[in-house]
Parts: sequence; C-alpha cells; structure tokens
Amino acid sequence: MKLSAALTIIALLASTAAVAQHEPGNPSGSYKSTPQAAQAAPAPQTGATANMAAIFDKLNSSHTGKLTREEAKVQPTVAGNFDAADTNKDGVLSKDEFLAAFTSQ
Repeated sequence: MKLSAALTIIALLASTAAVAQHEPGNPSGSYKSTPQAAQAAPAPQTGATANMAAIFDKLNSSHTGKLTREEAKVQPTVAGNFDAADTNKDGVLSKDEFLAAFTSQ
C-alpha cells in the first residue's frame, strides 16, 4: 500500500531538508561533466524520490544506510508504518525499502 498521505505529511515536514546544492565556485548551478565524475556518480534522483532520499538521510542519524526503529521514532508517520515498510523483515529499513514505501509512484 502506497502511503500518499504519509508522503505528503513527511514532505511538508521536511521540505527544508531538500535544498539546492551548487558546485563550489559555480553559483549558476550548471555542472561540467568529466568522464571520471560521470562514471563514479550514481544517476541523480529527481522530484519526490530525491526529497524522500534526503529525508531518509536526515532520519538515519547513525549514517549506517539503515534506518532503525529507534531512528524512525523521530517521525511518527515513519514509525507507525515501519513494519509495513520493512519488507524483508530484518528489523531495519534500507533506503530502497524506505523509498518504496514512502514515495508515490
């Protein structure tokens, strides 16, 4: 079940988490791609997925790449849907599980 209402609430609460980032010394925000950067960087996330990824990163205060039940308690909507989002039932949410549960598609 997609949690559209939860997504809306979380997006509103964390709208400040998603900020535009510019390359240092390049206020226009345009980026020059180099072959190394193009190979090393993952595909950029856009829209709701990028916002939700930023929320996941903010909630994941231990910076382990896994959201624990304790970390999820900071956001009641995430905490309340933790078990449903934990599809592999390992007791933590990976970023993929989090995005699948809280990003409308």
